[in-house]
Parts: sequence; C-alpha cells; structure tokens
Amino acid sequence: MATSAIGGWVASALITKLVEKVCSYAGDQYEYQRQDTKEKLRILEKNLSSIQTVVHIAERVQAKNTVMGSWLRRIKDAACQAEDVLDLFDYRVLQAEAEDMGKVNSVASAAAGSSSSSTTTITTASITTSSSSGSTVNQSVRVLKRFLFSDEDIDELISVVDLFVDIDSTMQTFLGLVKLEDSRPEQAVQWRTTTSMPGSRKFFGRVNEEKHLKKLLVQINEQSSQPYDVISIVGIGGVGKTALVQRVYNHFRVTCHFDFAVWLHVSDKFDVGRLTKEMAQSDNLGMSADLNSISSLDQAQRMLQEKLNGKRALIILDDVWNELSSQSENLCKPLQFACKGSKVIVTTRSKNVASINGATEMMYLHGLKDEEYWGYFSECAFGDANPSEYPQLENIGRQVVKRLAGSPLAAKTVGGSLKLELEENHWRAVSRSKLWQLEQKEDDIISALRLSYEHLPDHLKQCFVYFALFPKKYHLCGDVLIQMWRAHGFLSTQTPDEIAYRYINDLLQLSFIEKVANQEDHYVVHDLLHDFAESVSNGEHFRIEDDFHVCIPRNVRHIYVSASNISKVFMSLQEFKELKKNVRSLIICKAEEGTSRRGIASSNFNHVLEETLQQLRSLRVLVLSNLDGILPTNLDKLVRLRYLNIHENGSFISVPKSIFKLYHLNGLNLKIQEGGMMKKELQEGLSMLTQLRYLKAPKEIISGIELIGRLTSLRELEEYEVKSAMKHHICQLKEMNELRGMLTIKNLQNVRCREESSEAGLVKKENLNKLTLCWNHHKHSMNYTDHEGVFEGLQPNPNLRELSVRRYMGINSPSWLSCKYLPNIHSIELFSCHHWKTLPPFGSLPFLRILKIRHLKAVENIDAGFYGDAAVAFPSLEKLLFEGMEKWKGWSGIDSSQKVFPRLRDICIQKCTQLMGPLPLPSLNKMQISVSNSTYEKITSCESENTTNVNTSFHVQLSLDRLGLLFSCLPTSSLASVHMLDISSSHLEIFNMDQKEWLQQLTSLEELRFTDCLKLRSLPSNMMHLTSLESLYIETCPKLESFPQTGLPLSLKMLTVIKCRKTFSELCSEINTSTNNTIQQVIVREPIACVGTKRRRAS
Repeated sequence: MATSAIGGWVASALITKLVEKVCSYAGDQYEYQRQDTKEKLRILEKNLSSIQTVVHIAERVQAKNTVMGSWLRRIKDAACQAEDVLDLFDYRVLQAEAEDMGKVNSVASAAAGSSSSSTTTITTASITTSSSSGSTVNQSVRVLKRFLFSDEDIDELISVVDLFVDIDSTMQTFLGLVKLEDSRPEQAVQWRTTTSMPGSRKFFGRVNEEKHLKKLLVQINEQSSQPYDVISIVGIGGVGKTALVQRVYNHFRVTCHFDFAVWLHVSDKFDVGRLTKEMAQSDNLGMSADLNSISSLDQAQRMLQEKLNGKRALIILDDVWNELSSQSENLCKPLQFACKGSKVIVTTRSKNVASINGATEMMYLHGLKDEEYWGYFSECAFGDANPSEYPQLENIGRQVVKRLAGSPLAAKTVGGSLKLELEENHWRAVSRSKLWQLEQKEDDIISALRLSYEHLPDHLKQCFVYFALFPKKYHLCGDVLIQMWRAHGFLSTQTPDEIAYRYINDLLQLSFIEKVANQEDHYVVHDLLHDFAESVSNGEHFRIEDDFHVCIPRNVRHIYVSASNISKVFMSLQEFKELKKNVRSLIICKAEEGTSRRGIASSNFNHVLEETLQQLRSLRVLVLSNLDGILPTNLDKLVRLRYLNIHENGSFISVPKSIFKLYHLNGLNLKIQEGGMMKKELQEGLSMLTQLRYLKAPKEIISGIELIGRLTSLRELEEYEVKSAMKHHICQLKEMNELRGMLTIKNLQNVRCREESSEAGLVKKENLNKLTLCWNHHKHSMNYTDHEGVFEGLQPNPNLRELSVRRYMGINSPSWLSCKYLPNIHSIELFSCHHWKTLPPFGSLPFLRILKIRHLKAVENIDAGFYGDAAVAFPSLEKLLFEGMEKWKGWSGIDSSQKVFPRLRDICIQKCTQLMGPLPLPSLNKMQISVSNSTYEKITSCESENTTNVNTSFHVQLSLDRLGLLFSCLPTSSLASVHMLDISSSHLEIFNMDQKEWLQQLTSLEELRFTDCLKLRSLPSNMMHLTSLESLYIETCPKLESFPQTGLPLSLKMLTVIKCRKTFSELCSEINTSTNNTIQQVIVREPIACVGTKRRRAS
C-alpha cells in the first residue's frame, strides 16, 4: 500500500475553498486595495483555477502513482501557505475595524456621559451595535480607504504566487501522467468477490447472533404487506458479516426450508440486470432459456417471476453500497410473487444503506469477544503450532489482541505477520508497530477499511481523518468537534450548525464513528478505524503522550501533546523551521497520574508554552486542558486562531489583554474558575471578538459582557442582564439574530418604554426555542416606566416553543399572547406577576401542551376570555397548574357549544385558598384525584406499591391541596368518572354526612388510598356502597382503629396496610384467616405501637 500517497487525498476540498476565497479578494470586495496587491491576487486566482480542474483526477489515480501523490502534497502545502497569507489580509481588516470601533466607543462614552437623556443613550447604543445598515457600510468604506497592506504582507503574497506559477508550469507533464494512468484498463478487484462457500478456517463465536438470525429466517411476518422481509447485517469492514451469513445460508440449504436460495455478491455497482440474471441462472430454478441471449431486463424479470411464483425464497445480497432505493425496489419486483416467508439478507457497512434497502430488521455486528477472539487469532498467528508451547509468545499475542477490537480480518492481518517467525524478537517488533505500519496485502484489513473511506464524499474525508489527532477511545463532544472542523475550514462560516450535525450523523450512519453510551452528544471512533485514520493522515496528525523520545514528523500539521512533553514540541520547532508555518492544531492536555514527567519540570512549563506559541503563527485550534500554569501574555501573535479552549485551569487568575486581539476567533471555551478581576476583564474585552460564533464561559461572565451587541454571529446567550447604561442596554440584543436555543433577559424593570424594549428585536430571532422574561420586584425601576408597553415591545418570533414570564409588574396582557403571534408555542409559565389581573386567551394556542400559572395574586376570576373563541379550546393542553392564586375565587365562562381540554392529563391546584367549585373540567371516562396538603411533588408521585390487579391507566389526574375543594370541585354528573381517589390530609378526622354522600356517588371508584392522615379516626361508614372498589391502601394513619361496622365492599380484592396502629394491623391480618373473606390479597407491614393514653385523650 502506498501510504505516502494517502495524506493528499483531501487536497481538492482545500483547493476549492481557496479558489473561492481568492475570488472574493480579487473582486470588488476590497476596491481600495493597492493595485499591485490586486494584480497578485488575480494571478493567484488564475493559477488556482487551472490547477483545480485536474486535482480531482489526480486524487482518483494517486494511489497507483506516487508521483501524483507527491504533486498533490506539494499543492496542498502551497495552498496552506496561500491560505495563511489571505487570513492575514483578513486579520488586518478586522484589526482596522476594531480600532475604529474603539474610537467610536470613546466618542459615544463621552456623549453618554455629557447627557442623562434616554435619547442619547439609545442613539449611542445604536451606533455601537451597527443598527443602521447605512452607517455600517460607511464605516467599512472609511476603514478600507485608509487600509494598506504592509510590505511584509505583499512579500508573502508574492512568494505564494511564485509557488503556484511554478506548480502551474508542471501541469502539462502531470496531465500526461494522468492520461497514461487513465488509458490502462481497470482491473477487477478479485479479492472482494464473495460466494456462499465458507472459508477453510474454523468458525469462532457468534453463537447468539447465529441463533437470532436463524430465528428471524423462519419467522413469518403476517402483518407485512410484502411476501418477503429484508434483514440487514451492519458492521465495519472485516468484522465478519459475510462469514456469519455464509454459515447460516449453508445451514438452510441443507435443511431445505427455502425452495429457492441464491447468493449474490453486489459490490459497489448495483447492476439490476446482472443480479436478476444471476438469480434466474440459479440451479434451483432450472431455466430453459439462454439468459445470455436476453438483453431486456423486463424479459429476465418476467421469466424470474414465473419461476419464483409460490416458492419460498432466500436471497443474499452481500457487500451492498447502493443508496438508491429505486434500484433495490427494481431488483426485488419478481419477489412480489414469491411465497410468504421469503427473506432477503443484506450485508452492508452503512446504516443508511440498510434503511434505504427496506430493512425490516437490523443486526449490528461488533467484534468477537475475549476467548472466542483469542481462539481465532491463535489459529492465524500460530497455524498448526501449539500456543502452549510458546508461553512468551502467547503473552505477547494476548497484548496484541487487545488492540484489534475483535476484528477477524485484523486478526488475519496481524496474525499473518506474526506467523512468519515464531520468535520473541519478531513478535515484539510487530506488537510495537501500529496496524497500518505492517506490510499489507490487498485483501488485508487496511485495504478493507480503505474501501469504506473511498466511498466517503470529500467533505467527510477530512472530517473523519481529524479524529486521528486524538487518542483511541477519546470521547469527543459533537459541539466541540464542529467548532474545530469550522476552525480548519472543513465547514464554511455560512454552514449552519444543523448541516454540521448532518456531517456527524453521516459518519455515524456509515459506521465510521459511534455514539458514546450515557453521554449525550459525545462520539468515539472504532479502534480499527482510528488506526486507519492515522494511516490516511500519514503523519499530519500526531500525538506525543508519554513517549518523550518520539520524533515529530516534518509534515505534521496537528499536534496532541501532554503538558509534560511540551518541550519536545518546542525543540522540534527549533530543529525544523518549516514546522512553525505548518502546525495548525495544538492540543495540550495534563499528563495522567503516574506517567513520566521527564520532558519538563512544571516550573518551566509557562516559559516553554509562551515560547512555543510565539512561533506557531498558523495555529487555528488551541486547547489548554487541565494545566497547572498561567496563560501566556503573547496570544495576539496567533492572528489566525479560530478556536481557543481553556479548560479547568484553576490557577488562571487573570486574562491577558492580548486575547482580545484574536479577531479571527470563532469559538471560545472558558471553563475556568471565576475570579473578580478575571470576570471584569472578560466582560470589558470580549465584545472586541466580533467573529465569535460560540462562547462558553460561566453564565455570570457572559450575562454582563459590555457592548455584547457587537457579537452578531453569536449562537448562544443563555442569560442577559439589562442595565440602563448604554453598554448593557436592551438594544444591544438588536442585531444578535443568530441566537438559538434558550435566552433569559433579566432586570427588565430597567427598560423604560415600548420603543426601548422593541430595540431588542426579539421578533427577528427565529431560532430561539425558549424565552424567559424577568423583572425584579426588589430592585428600583426607572421612573415613569411603562411596564405594559415594555412587555408589548418584547414580542418574540412565531417559532418560539417555550415562554416564561417572571415578576412582570404590569396589569394587562400583551396583544401578542395569542394564536396569531405565537402559533407554535408548546409551554407557557407565568410566575409571581402580582399585578396581572386578566389572563390572555391561552385556549386559542393550538399546540400549547403545558400551562403553569403561579402566584398571580391579583387574578380573581377566570372567564370566557381565557378560552378564546376557537371551537375547541386548549386542543393540545396536557398539563395545567395553578398555584398561589390568593384572590382567585371563580373559574367559569365556558361556552356551551365549545369543546375544552380534549387532551388534558394532569391538573394541579395548590394554595388557591378562596377557590370554590365546581370546576369546568372536561367530560371524562376516567379520573384520578389526589388530595394532599403537602407539596405538588408528593401529590403527583403517589403511586401504589401493589396495584397489579388494579387498572391504573387514568385519563386525567387531578391534584388538589385541600379537602374543601375536593368535595366541591366536580359537578355531580362527573363523579361517576372518578376511578381512583388518594387522600393525604393532616386535618381530616372523620367524614361528615355531606362528605359521605359525596363519596357514595363515586360509583366507578376502583382504588381508594389514605396516606399520612395523622388524625383520621375512622373510615367512611358507607364504604359498603362503593361497589366497584377493588383496592384499599392505608399508610401512616396511626389513629385508625377499626373498619366500618357495615363492613368493606364485597368487590374488594386487595387490602394494603402500612405503618398503622398495631391493633388495627392485627385486625387486618385476621382477615386472611376468615372463612367469609373475599379479599384475594392482604398486605400488612411495619405496624407501630399504640398511641399513648395522654395523646389519645387529647385527641
């Protein structure tokens, strides 16, 4: 294998990106550039465009011609150098804009200081956040008119242009090589062709998988409309998919379960005509016609249909890459006439292929396990020799096996190398080698994995290879991965995050990466594919973990190093000057405990890190993770840096001002301990980084960033604290229309009027899912504040899903709290809005599922306006909570023609002390009622420990916190819908006559529970009339002594008594031995001693 050629395979993507960038520079974008600069850029554009036309051809044939691979690497090196130059040009522009912004800020601050009027404040803020597109253009022109590139910049550009002129001059020679390679006939890859005949080696493992597959093949899916099912076997190359299917296929050929069985090797060309003819030529069918003479697919399929008619068929489609569903559908047309129970087995490396080919069942194959794998590996490595006769080699072999992830093909590759010499030195040499460093044949593991890689589109190849930078089994967060890809240009700045996550999903579907179990949005590369990624990288991605004496490749571009070995990077920079321009990623992690620290003493780390960073001027990604040092002061030299991650560095107490000159910075992750000085520095300086797209830092830092409105590309802002000063004014949010996810705006009492609040531009933020609006009762609000106007101006985008309003200080609702303006809202919470009197028409919101109204102390009545005028009010509402509504007395106003709450499942009413029933609840078949003067959590969690024989599938659960509301909440007509009643009250002693009559009307009650009724002395005397009651549950009712004299209902099947008076518990136990007992199950647990005499008298 020509590994030296692999590293250049993704050159075309880089060249394409560079052409686009040069074109933008050479055009009208920078019309105020020096003429000589524009001329050099045009020459560069011309050369790049001509080179681009043949790069794709070169990549196709480079594996067969090392000259082409070298030519591509030369292009890639030159392209990286050109990109550095253009990046520097971009930086100069951003730097000039930042300097101009600084001057504008100085003037604005002076103006704000000279006047206290709100007009001055708003105008200044508008200038700062570039709210006027005209002013933005004028400012850009002003910057560019005075902008000249330095002589040093021009010299670098000339050097790059000369490089590409030289490359362009060799194009004709290169094209001749390409034509020569293309003229050679394409040879079929024989080793890939499979048949149903199993290999000569013993079959190891897969007992459960084999059993499951056999079971699937004999099952008949009666529900399916098709006579056949498709079973897909999915796994990476070399994992043993074909071997498993061969074994099962031959089993069924012997058992004759299928009338017709055929093995088809599909490969990457899904030729429907060829595959149809191969099916028809199977010896099971005995075709009389010469199929070679039939050119029409239609004729072949009709002949096959005739032969398959009424027969049970088994079709194996091995090694499928096809992603066009139309092709697989076309191939399977004759199977429509086969007998029910026919099966198609597809083996593939891609979950996408499995789905597209209509899989009704998927089996994912992973590596062989432990001793099963050792058995197979031993056969490959020792051959006919007995491993027990070579104990030292066996020890080495078992260490090697741990690296091979249970892959049979990897065992064959490595075992074959070991088998050449059963000598310890040879085995140790092989064990120290990486998998891709071993000599490989065309049918070995790396070749098999390369097939998957070759099927990747260009944009995914470079994304996958980047995983080679990290150690095996390294868990990478998807969000961080995307930021790194973006920093290197694998994703353009215009690519939305949703598309970026498709890249990750594509790699998942193609089995290149896997999700990490129990870690959301984290991914890991299969061990063997990690080896392969290293081989493709060819030294460009390099790790120095605990081997200080390792030699860094001279073509390295990305380095992962432990902190103890940072001096190795520094020394290599002194030795190989080209590394200074090549390295684009530097990830420094803390050395694991117990590892060597020979490389550098911790006292010297800061100095070495600073010297190292000063030389790496081409860095795009810098990660400082779990270090003990302090941040270098010279970060402003990293002018091309796009992503900076400073992770859990507890000793960092201040931030160098140079960090605020990294104008290209696209992602900044600061997982640091917050200090007073650091917080102030960050809040003052972060707005200078105008290209920031991702910002992760303590919430207290981000919410107080001064002039945050400059960060117009920012994707996330969980919290923003509004102040009256211009640097924290609400209008800072105006142009931040890329915000997505969740946004909380606090201290809205500092906003004066509707005109000011509308400056936030919330209606334009179409990617926000959740919005929280907070006022503060305890802080002094501005004089003459129009709270209702402020609320009106905060109208969100119609795409909003969740809204929370906290401590609103106005009386009335905004007009936008309706279906017209919030058609997609799913959840609304109103909290502690003490002056809000009239609720808006929430019933008109078509997708509202959760509504929580808490501590609205001014609301007295809920009437027809709450429901809106739709024919069905609250059509999607599932959960409804009212809490702390101190003045709420009545709930009415339903129009008789209106249908309400058709999907309601949970209703909770707490601390609404003046509310009386009946409540306008919907007509229901089943209802569960819980009464507790404890917390809502206790109410909703009351679930019987032993309800196996009781149906607990209720349509609605109603949770109340006082008995008085229980007996009046439901109209008489609805009492028959109550199937479960749970009472938990510290006040209830006995049931009065009215309460007994109410209870007697619960004719459908199946379960009755008394929990924590500390004063309850007797059960209702008329319980005998609850003729549907099946379960009675009593827990922690210490004063309860006996059952009603009239007895318990005859329908009762289960009685549970827990933590009750001992005498009462004994009485319950006696029921089990009673001959007249109809109760099927009695459970008595944890009886308590009798209550003392004095307490009993007091009661």
